[in-house]
Amino acid sequence: MTETPPLPMRMVTFAAWRDSAPHAAGAAGRHYVTLAELLVRLGGYGLGLTWKARLPDEQPHAAFARMAKESEGAGIPTLELLAMDAPHLQAIDADFEGYAGDELRITLREFDSSSWDVRTADAWVLSEIRRHYPDARPMTADEWNATN
Repeated sequence: MTETPPLPMRMVTFAAWRDSAPHAAGAAGRHYVTLAELLVRLGGYGLGLTWKARLPDEQPHAAFARMAKESEGAGIPTLELLAMDAPHLQAIDADFEGYAGDELRITLREFDSSSWDVRTADAWVLSEIRRHYPDARPMTADEWNATN
């Protein structure tokens, strides 16, 4: 029996700041895509993952230090991560790695508070990102490595 080789990782990037649709309470505005929003966009795919946060020490909110500490070792299950404060805040230059067991399945990179970069081999995840964030464009490995 031959083993199927793993699918190659593919990467996309999109703007973290989005125009909001007008609503009954006021005019259109802008909002920042948070980690929490992206985790919700992953739906059932993300529920079985555990997460490890890789953040520089100089984050704008103390909640990120707690998230990084708690994600050491086995990581934080998605629902526990969503219950924390940090996923609802804007980080600067952070990687959030989603694992199924010991296998890295997805990396969500918050780059310079201006964009999100997503790396995964899962075609469904990439199509969902493109559906919700139509400005998402493919990245090369060189581009990915330059943002690290």
